[in-house]
Amino acid sequence: MNGSFNYHKATDAQIWDDFLRGNQLAYSFMYEKYARVLYNYGFKIAQNRQLTEDCLQDLFLTILESRERLSHTDSIKFYLMRSLRREIVRKLNAQQRFSDNPDHEIDFKVEFFYEPTWLDSQISKERSEAVLRELNHLPARQKEALFLKFFDNLSYEEIAGIMGIETTSAYKVIYKAIASLQKRMPVDLLAVLLTVAAA
Repeated sequence: MNGSFNYHKATDAQIWDDFLRGNQLAYSFMYEKYARVLYNYGFKIAQNRQLTEDCLQDLFLTILESRERLSHTDSIKFYLMRSLRREIVRKLNAQQRFSDNPDHEIDFKVEFFYEPTWLDSQISKERSEAVLRELNHLPARQKEALFLKFFDNLSYEEIAGIMGIETTSAYKVIYKAIASLQKRMPVDLLAVLLTVAAA
């Protein structure tokens, strides 16, 4: 591939393989495409801007320095999100953030705020905000799973891989979250979420 603009039409496998072969354009393209997505996700875990930025920079430096030892992937987004989550949890552990939590549960306390998303094509801003308010009442684990499913468009298998759980557990977590929302959310708003979940 002759230029970074060509990567917009390339598959993740092609981009990743070019990166593994040392192509700087592929590396730059990955950073430009995923840095913001990764930061938004990482910040909701770390709840600290500097820590999130440090982990993000460390992640991209690590994959660059160790690319000859990295395995193949068909989903760059999944690979990077899983790696970033692990790095953040590792650093939080080093800060004794989880000293009383051997299962390494993360807080995921940062609330969602309105921003243009897939909701815009479905419902108004006001109703989008209503959906987000209900999501913010969910337990951290359910909130993270729904975030990965609805806002990052990941599959159940990818969600399980990122969160370090079984695929069946990912289904159960999201099912429980939807069941909880069903008790508080108008049917038409819940239908928006169910449509995405079934995709």
